[in-house]
This record gives sequence, C-alpha cells and structure tokens, in this order.
Amino acid sequence: SNISRSTYSTCDAETPHFYINLPKAKVYPGKKIISGPGNLVLEGIPLPIALPFGFFPIQTKRAASGILIPKVGQEQQRGYSLTEGGYYFALNDYFDLALKGNIYTNGTWMLNATTNYNKLYKYSGNFSFSYANNISGHKGLPDYRSATNYKIGWTYNQNPKAHPGSRFSASVNMSSSGFDKTNSYDVSEHITTQRQSSVSYSKTWDGTPFNLSASMNHSQNVKNKTVSVNLPKVNFNVGRIYPLKSRRSPGSKKWYKELQFQYTASLDNQINTYDSLLFKKQTLNGMRSGFKHDAPLSLQIRPFRNFSISPTMSYSGVLYTQKIEKKWNPEYINPVTGEPIPSLVNDTLRGFFYGHSLKPSVSANFSPQVFGMFTFKPESRVQAIRHVMKPSVGFNYIPSIKGLSSDMYRQVQSDTTGRITEYSIYDGNIYGTPSLSRRSSGITFSLVNILEGKVFQKNDTTGEAKKVKIIDNFGINTSYNVFADSMRWSPVSMAMRTTVFENFNISANSSFSLYGLSSNGRPINTFSYALNRKLMRLTNFSVSLDFELSKLFKKEGRDSRQASSQQMTPGSRSPGSIQEPGMSRSSIHQGDDLLFDEYGYYVFDVPWSMNVRYNLNYSKPAFKSMLTQTLSVNGNVTLTKKMAITYTSGYDFRMKEITMTQIGITRDLHCWEMNFNWVPNGTMKMWNFTIRVKASILSDLKYERRKDFHDQYY
Repeated sequence: SNISRSTYSTCDAETPHFYINLPKAKVYPGKKIISGPGNLVLEGIPLPIALPFGFFPIQTKRAASGILIPKVGQEQQRGYSLTEGGYYFALNDYFDLALKGNIYTNGTWMLNATTNYNKLYKYSGNFSFSYANNISGHKGLPDYRSATNYKIGWTYNQNPKAHPGSRFSASVNMSSSGFDKTNSYDVSEHITTQRQSSVSYSKTWDGTPFNLSASMNHSQNVKNKTVSVNLPKVNFNVGRIYPLKSRRSPGSKKWYKELQFQYTASLDNQINTYDSLLFKKQTLNGMRSGFKHDAPLSLQIRPFRNFSISPTMSYSGVLYTQKIEKKWNPEYINPVTGEPIPSLVNDTLRGFFYGHSLKPSVSANFSPQVFGMFTFKPESRVQAIRHVMKPSVGFNYIPSIKGLSSDMYRQVQSDTTGRITEYSIYDGNIYGTPSLSRRSSGITFSLVNILEGKVFQKNDTTGEAKKVKIIDNFGINTSYNVFADSMRWSPVSMAMRTTVFENFNISANSSFSLYGLSSNGRPINTFSYALNRKLMRLTNFSVSLDFELSKLFKKEGRDSRQASSQQMTPGSRSPGSIQEPGMSRSSIHQGDDLLFDEYGYYVFDVPWSMNVRYNLNYSKPAFKSMLTQTLSVNGNVTLTKKMAITYTSGYDFRMKEITMTQIGITRDLHCWEMNFNWVPNGTMKMWNFTIRVKASILSDLKYERRKDFHDQYY
C-alpha cells in the first residue's frame, strides 16, 4: 500500500524521541518499507540530515542474509578506512556465517570470518579466523614496515546429555605475536602475554576401570614469540584393580587381598618453536614423539591407624622415534672456522627405540592428627579456638639390583683430560629415561595447620556461635635425600592461605635454604647456621591480598543506618533534621529506612563495586635481591539507573608507573545509547565516543568520534 506524510521510528515512547520523516512510502506487508527522500527529526527538531531514499526490512524470520554496510573512518597513520563491511549468511537455524573486511588507504587490510552454531541439547560454540596485512610508515622511506598476522578462535561446548560417557570440548585462542598489538581494541589482550588453547575428547566405560582422553594443546607467549604445541596427546588409564579380592566376600580384610594393580599409557607429540616458524616443514620434521606406559603392582599394609607400608614393583617402558649416541672425536673440524678442535659429537639416530626398567621400592607413611582447644569465658564473644595439626612423615627406599633394565646408559670421554661421563641415549626426549633400580632413599616431612574459632555475631539472638576459619591452611614441607653426595636437605617451603572477615583473601608462599653461600654467591654444603648463626636463608617470598572494597563499605554503611533507624522513635526529632509540614518522622522512615540518615537528610547511596588485588614478590637466590609490587583495581559505579562507569587500572611500584588504565562510561538514552571509552596510558592510548540508535535495523544511525591508538595518541 502507498502512504504519504508518514514517520518511521523504533522508539516506543508515547511521543517518539526521534523519527524519520517520510513524505512518500510504500509498504509491502511482512516484507519491507520503501520510501522516497526523507529527513531525520530529533526531539521534534528537523535536522539537516536528508536521506535520498529509505529501505526498511520487516523482519519476520529469526535471521536473514544481507549486506553489512561498512563504517567510514579516518586515522592519521593508516588514512581513510572502510571497516566491518561484508556479507552475513543465515545458513540455517543452527549455523550462520559473517564475512567482513577492513581496508585503509595506506594499504593495510584485514579479513574476518566468523560463524556461530547452536543446536539445542547437542552443542554450541563459534569459530573465527582473521588475517591481516599491517602496514606502517611510508612506502619508499626507512620507516616503512609490512607484516602479516593471523588469529584463530574456536569454542565448542557439548551438552552433557548429548553423549553420556563421552565428552568433546574446544577452547582455542591462537594468534601471531603481533596481531593483538596492531589489530585488537581489547585492553586485556594487550596486557596478557599468555595464550592457551585446548581441544579435548574423553571417554569412560561404565562398569569398567578404563578411561581414555585425547587432546591437542597450544601454549604461546606473545612477548618472546615462543609456541609449544601437543599434536596430539593421548592418555589411557586403567583404574585401581584388586585382583585377589572376591566379589562374593567383600567383607574379608586379609592383608594380601589389598594387592592392587594399575596401568597408564601416554602418547605425546610436541613442537617447540617460534610462531613465525610454526607451519614450516623443518618444524614438523623436528617434532618430538614418544610413548610411555607404567604398570605398578603394590600392596598397602596398615599395621595400625594413620600408618601404612607399601611395597611396590613398578614396570616402566618408553618408545621413541630417535636416540642419541655421543662420541669423542679428536679430529673434529669446526664448521665455522674450519680448524680442527677435539670435541664431543652427538649423533641423532632415527627409527623406533624401546627402553624399559623394572623397579622395586618400599615406602612408609605416618600421618596422625593432633587437636587442641582453648575455651574462653562464657560471656565472651569468642567461645573457643580450635587448632588442628596434621604432621606427616614419609619414607621411601629403592634398592640397587642389576639386570632389571635395558641398556639405556652409556659412557663416553667428555674432554681432553680423558674424563669419562655417563649419559642416556634418550636424553632430550619427551618422557626422559625410565628410572633405574639405583639405590636411593628419601624422607619427607610436612606439617599442615588449621585454626578455627567459634564466635558469636554482633547483636546475636540465636544463641549459637558461628564457626569461623582463622587460618584455612598453613603448611611447611621439606625432605632429606639419604644417599645424596651433598646438600641432602631440600629447601623448606611454607604456604599460608586464609580469608579474613569473609572478604579479605590472603595467600603467602616462602622458600628457605638451610645452606649458606660461597663468596661468589653459589650454594655450598655448609649449613647457614654454621656461617652466620641463622637457621635458614630466605630465597623467595610472595604474598597476595585481594578483597572487595565495595562489599566492606556497603556492609558498614548499611549496618550503621539500620542501627540508627531502630533508635529513632516515631515523632522524635534529631538536631538539624528537616521535616516538612504535615509530615511526621515516622513517615520519613516508613517503607525504606535507608533513604534518610539519622538527621533526616537523603542518603546518597550509589551502587558501586571495587575489587582490589595487591601482589608482592621478593626473591634473593644469592646476594642480590629483587622486589616487585603491583596493585590492581577494577569495578564499576552506577551513577543513576541509566548511567554507569566501569574502570580498570593499577600501579607498578617497581617501575613507578600506573599500569594500563581503561575507563568506560555508558548512558541509556531510552531509544538511543551513549558510550565513551578512554585508555589514557600504555601502548593503547585512545578514546572513542559514540551515540547510536539501539535498534539493530538502524545501527548505522549514529554519531562517532575516536582517536585510535595507531595514531600514537599522547
């Protein structure tokens, strides 16, 4: 049907805040509206913004294919641009595909492909791929640079009910080291140096001890450009089996029926390289591959409570695709200088090589628990403090028995003096060399402390004390190597974790060495106490504190206002209070006693949140020490129901500078929305300001200004 002098708006207000004036238009019911020339009217004021024609689709389906109109922009460094333009494909009810591109007048361009998928009760996720050609500087001048970058993202979530017993999931975040720096506008991607990816499949068989897992893993450091990939990694496990136990007599407790058997097998293929070499042929040829399986047979004997003895016979085997042979060559020619120089030469042999060992051992462990209780006076808020100590002493011994392993160790001359050293033919492989039945013994010591209290809460009326944890965990660990040549005591490590006032999370770790240092700063086989009368030498200490500052203030403010409101009686007046004629004091507090304080003034209670985290790390391996401290904050402030501020910032005490900060302001304008984002420091200095219509059909009806970080804004 044809219509004249009509308006089009997505605002649902009784008097629309904006509309497009359409002198002439034609409506195709359920399909579209086509109009002639029109203009934009804002708050009843006609604006000099004219449209030569209008096309307004009437959406009746969930999704429809169509052209994505590009954004027009301009930057100082990259020039004029068309961004986010392309085509959207609504493939079916489960899949879609968006192809987008960016192009700049200096020659920079980027292509993006994104697909989302979702099938009810089956799976959901998305996949994205981006490829960019980034150009900086001016062609023909020394500052000209050209680099290609890529990014791959993939998520796959399987519904637990889709395939009981098996699970498939994917979380991939992989990119070249320069992609985020030049193409991302997400602050978190600029300050995070680590990238992790995993594609995994697991399978369990009900009623059996068997389970299988396979995964492809990726780890990347975008700062030093290193990449580590497992392609693939497979594990097969057989859970604990008691071959001498009978199902007919499950209550029998004879000691020999505790004999247990387990089996684990692992297959791995690893690539460790730089991101620029990841897809090169020589990198794939240098892949490290290996297979390992272990089959321990053990018996656990418990002579009395908290004490156990476990003799074990363990079989280990490895299969590798390469091994090394070392030879002393007195006539070796240096390939760089061409001069003869006697050297130890490594030869890498390719093929399949299997090695194994059979290792007997015996271990014992004593883990008692000690409880202590201190009670207070009945009228005290603190009723009692309970201390739980869990000491543990472990001992293990491996005897020396020859002939229980294959020939995996060789001897070779290592220098011109004729010194002979021993090496393993499997050095450098994934799983190393199976441990041999060489005499070894160790004793481990640990002590775990837990401190709890029973406290009555303030103004308690229940008569029951609340259980409160004072120290969640405070542990001390060390060990002693019986047959080591020197420095038999390992470092003493301490770790503590607790939560104070249900808000402050505190964790601390420290490491101490029992041995002293030589004049050049190297550890020596002399106790620190013998050198300087100090029992231990601190080598590392770290502590972290995080809490919600907003939670603390809100609780105190709410409690104080509630207490004051309870003290006020109807009709009473406090000094300085304001009371309108005909309005009693009780009516002020009626309904919501949090609106006014004890003096009758309106309480400015703005919803806000602030999460604070403080980290300190101190290390002193030798004479020189290093101290790093960082403070980070993030949160939001809701000024009004329609206006909010978000922020992220921090401070590096060592560098004496504020870390990368981001401030965002959003304002709900009913049918419009306003956004302002500002990064005032760091490598992403930028700001952008946008006012746009909320409705997606008029997403191009907006005003936008920005200063891009590519322009090196200061």
